[in-house]
Amino acid sequence: MRARVFIDYWNFQLNWNEHADDARCDWLALPGVLLEAVSRLLRCDGLDCCGTHIYASVDPGNENLLSWLETFLNRQAGFHVAMARLIRRHRGLHCASCGTEVDQCPECGEPFTMSSCKGLTTTMVCDLLSLRNEDAYDVPVIVSSDSELQPAVRHLVSRGVRVIHAGWRDSGGDLAREAWACVDLEQLIPDLIRA
Repeated sequence: MRARVFIDYWNFQLNWNEHADDARCDWLALPGVLLEAVSRLLRCDGLDCCGTHIYASVDPGNENLLSWLETFLNRQAGFHVAMARLIRRHRGLHCASCGTEVDQCPECGEPFTMSSCKGLTTTMVCDLLSLRNEDAYDVPVIVSSDSELQPAVRHLVSRGVRVIHAGWRDSGGDLAREAWACVDLEQLIPDLIRA
C-alpha cells in the first residue's frame, strides 16, 4: 500500500516543543516513524512512502527557518514544502468590560501584533483531494489538529479511504473523530528525538 504524509508544520512543531522537553525532532525520520506506526495499526507488512508534504507559514524575517525549509528539507527525497508568507499587523486589544483599547504591552512597550497566513489549509485540502483523485496514494496520514480539514477527511472516509490522523492527545479531537483511525504522536517522541 502507498501512503502520503501531510504535515501542518507549526501545529506539529509547537506541540513537539511542548511535549518533547527541549529535544529536537528528527524531521527526516518523521515519515518513516509515522508509517511504521500506521503499518502496525493497519496490520500490514509495510507502507510505501510516496511523499511527505509540509505546509508552513514563514515570517520573511526568519531567515534560518526559511533557509532550512527551502534549501534543506524541500531538497530531501520525497519531501515537498509549501510555504506561505506570515503577515503581521499591529493590533490593539479591547477590554470586554469597559472597551478600553491597548495597543502595546504595558510591561515592555512592544506593540501587540496579530499574525495571519492565508491559503495553507486550502493548499493542504487541495493536495489531499487532488492527489487521491490522481490515485497517488492509498492511505493519507494527516499531522494536524486543524478542524478546517474535517470536511475533506469526511469526504475521503466516505469514499472508503482509510485516513489516519496523527495527533497529540490534547488537541485535534474533532479531526480525529472524522478519521478512519488515529496515531498518538506522544508515543512516537522517543523514536523521533534527534541525536
